[in-house]
Amino acid sequence: MHSAQCHLRLGDTGSLQLSDAVLIYRISGPHPGRAYASVHRIDTTSGRPVLLAGKPMTPRSALTLAQELARQVGHAGFLPGSVLYADGDALIWWCPPQRRHIAFRSGDPLIGERGAEVPHPALVFFASGSQWRVWALKGAHRPKPDSPLYQAPYFNVYEDGGICRGNVILPSGPVADQLAAWETAFFSSLFTHPNVHERLLRFQGGAHAFWRAQLDQRFRRFPARVLVPLNMTLDALAARHLHGARDDVHQRGA
Repeated sequence: MHSAQCHLRLGDTGSLQLSDAVLIYRISGPHPGRAYASVHRIDTTSGRPVLLAGKPMTPRSALTLAQELARQVGHAGFLPGSVLYADGDALIWWCPPQRRHIAFRSGDPLIGERGAEVPHPALVFFASGSQWRVWALKGAHRPKPDSPLYQAPYFNVYEDGGICRGNVILPSGPVADQLAAWETAFFSSLFTHPNVHERLLRFQGGAHAFWRAQLDQRFRRFPARVLVPLNMTLDALAARHLHGARDDVHQRGA
């Protein structure tokens, strides 16, 4: 960048303006590997950037800077409308209630190896690298920060939303570019057994009886009454699973 250029144009999305500089000092004496940093404001009033006096960078400010930089990783600025929260390549998104195919390979003799297109509730997915979780929602509208979450009523899903991968091959590349592929990976897997027994869902006869009824086309719509509440809102979920505290979570208008 030319010394007189203090900002970079980003097309129609605005510009990046030079504001600060970080100087890193490394110790080469008896304790190699240790480092210190100072932060310096940049004076651009003359059209040429001038380094002003600096102050030590604290661990907290270094962490804040790292979080701000990480938010630019994993997507090129555009996020699909289904995304609720994003922090770097960690995303939380939702999909409305709909009919999808689901397949089982269960030891239950009345389920066995069966598959069918059945109604599903609205779902909230979280993905970041190899982490993969899912929860359920009531209703068909885009959730709000205070929307309550429910246990995802599926085999192979733990009480904390974690999904047992089995032999499923997870999508590669930035999560924001692969939302449909993550959903397909979930619904294309073979559901084998409940990982949550007492609190997976509320249905007479339990989870096996419910999914037998689903496969037998008992319900035109997913019966939301079977969902088990988790005493957790969407906003609390984001604060727990994305980097930083609640106020540091980058939220798209829900």
